[in-house]
Amino acid sequence: MRMVNILSGIAVLLTTLAYAHLLHHYYLGAGSEPFQNPVFVVGFSFAVGVGIFSFIGGAILLRRGR
Repeated sequence: MRMVNILSGIAVLLTTLAYAHLLHHYYLGAGSEPFQNPVFVVGFSFAVGVGIFSFIGGAILLRRGR
């Protein structure tokens, strides 16, 4: 069971890294104009929050949930 937790944690952390990479490219490609739109800012903030929680979940899996 320990190996499953380690592999799942690594998979979640790699997925989070890819997600952060996509957000970074989306941020660079958006320019400055969309950041004046409150809907875009709220959506992007929500996406960053999801990435943070995903990273925390991967770290918890690697630590065996303690």
